Amino acid sequence: MTGSDAAEDCVHLRVWQTVHSRACAIGRVQQAGLGPAHGSDQTDSDYAWRGSRCIVRRAFVAFAAGDARNAPPATIVFESTSEWGANFSESKARPLIMSDSQIADMKVWGKINVSKDLQKLVLPSNDVTITACANELFTLIAPSKRAFIRGGAVVVMKMRDDGWLVLDILNPSAGRSFFEKFAALFVWRQSMGGAFVLKPTTCPQQMADALLQSQEALTLLPRVEGLINCPVLREVNGRLEVAGRGYDEVTRMLITGGENPSAVDLKEAVAALLALLAEFDFQTEGDKARAVASLISPALKAGIFLKGRVPADVAEADQSQSGKTYRQKVIAALYNERVSMVTSRQGGVGSIDESLNQALVTGRPFIQFDNFRGRFDSAHLEAFLTAERAFSCRVPYRGEVTVPPEHYFIFLTSNGVDTTRDLANRSNIIRIRKKPPGFAFTKFPEGDLLTHVRHWQAYYLGCVLAVIRAWHAKGKPITIETRHDFREWVQMVDWICQNIFGTVPVMDGHQQAQERVSNPALVWLRNLVLAINEVGDLNRPLTATDINTLCDSADITIPGLQSGADEDKAKRAIGMLMKKLFRDRDTVETDGFSVTREEKYLPREKPSAGGDFKSKTYTVTKP
Repeated sequence: MTGSDAAEDCVHLRVWQTVHSRACAIGRVQQAGLGPAHGSDQTDSDYAWRGSRCIVRRAFVAFAAGDARNAPPATIVFESTSEWGANFSESKARPLIMSDSQIADMKVWGKINVSKDLQKLVLPSNDVTITACANELFTLIAPSKRAFIRGGAVVVMKMRDDGWLVLDILNPSAGRSFFEKFAALFVWRQSMGGAFVLKPTTCPQQMADALLQSQEALTLLPRVEGLINCPVLREVNGRLEVAGRGYDEVTRMLITGGENPSAVDLKEAVAALLALLAEFDFQTEGDKARAVASLISPALKAGIFLKGRVPADVAEADQSQSGKTYRQKVIAALYNERVSMVTSRQGGVGSIDESLNQALVTGRPFIQFDNFRGRFDSAHLEAFLTAERAFSCRVPYRGEVTVPPEHYFIFLTSNGVDTTRDLANRSNIIRIRKKPPGFAFTKFPEGDLLTHVRHWQAYYLGCVLAVIRAWHAKGKPITIETRHDFREWVQMVDWICQNIFGTVPVMDGHQQAQERVSNPALVWLRNLVLAINEVGDLNRPLTATDINTLCDSADITIPGLQSGADEDKAKRAIGMLMKKLFRDRDTVETDGFSVTREEKYLPREKPSAGGDFKSKTYTVTKP
């Protein structure tokens, strides 16, 4: 081969990552991992043509070749220990004579790169494009399952201060060092003599941003739909298999921990799961059935048996310390998780919508809106509960972030749920009552129920999976239940609850609960009835004056009454509310109590003020 030939053809540079134990080293340099040394065996895939030059995509190390000092007509230029390149001279072929310092440079470079054991990557420079570089970079990263695509962005796992792994968007600044964990980075530079040389480098922030935004990142990195901290049971080719820790390509779930679930007999599993709910005082059997449905819903969704959404678990109690928040924490513990808490704040920085967005971005699946009082009205949450495939979140200092919405489970607790009809339709409402004073809850060797479930989490997860296996073995049957907007969910859990757990239909009494929590007058009446029961005024006829006094002492807001209104306006507001509630009936039922209206004519205190007047009284009884 002549020098002129080298100007037209690609010189095949191949470098073997070998360090010779002897001091002598002469390098015959060939193309690094891009193809064989002989032109007759080359293919287009072996290297990339760049005009008359072949841009090498991998870096080189010295190959000790004994006494051989002849080389191809390409001159290897060593500018320093960190710089080298190919000088495609058009001069006549001549042997390459390498100086001792050049040989030493090559040896040092080779030792460093062999010890790092990293593939060499040339960043976009000269004729190396962003597309080509991104393709090679993310081909290297993808098999490691350390970076993923979520909502159109590259994300990585990060450990929070509380020890939990969460998803975090890989920004360009962090991407610079992240890339270095997968490849030794080089860039083409032109030397003083005009030759192009490869030089070790760090990735500029602007270049890191371009690579992270590339189409190659979107197509090569695995997509993650959600996180969960326990193994997942899913169907593969008609058979049930458990996916353990790591990335599951079937569900696209990232399983961050958890022990393998125990194998449990179905009868034992049903009894064990029902025992978890035994000491909660559910208002009705329908509420208990919905609590059972809430236990198994995360497993059905994580294993993609359920394609659609799971409604929000809305826990409503008659008093504080009734266990509404506790029950939801037990559900999270069953899946080796803890809830991400969202507390009641109104508007602006730190609002509930902003707190929800921050929880969504981290990816942890259980999010709890705890102990909300007054009107709960969040169009943002309502939209999230029905969003498909993508949901936009605004997060401080990050702008708008998109997350897949399907693999989250929303909890909400209140002593008196007051919300919109839209949120009620997206909810699974479960009502409980506080146990009587002095009730002794079961103590386990590990402590309370929550501690017990966390200790035996693999066993209780095995109980849930035993139920799903039994349902799957029956052919995944469903009922024809239509009394909930989340039709797929309700029909699936309704069959399981009735036929495996032996409960009543899950929607028994649910529509009445939905109507009440979304009707301000009914919400007010419920709060009033509970206050009457607490002060011991059951079975006593109460007037509007009595009711106003009780509302004032119990801090119960009267809908439609402006702050600071006098007693007469308060009594008129109460009269208007009662008129709406008793429009065509004399008895209203709420939370197991009956409110009966009576009308009778009474004489006025001063006969001169007129004749008898019509008086309305309201009596609360508990059947």
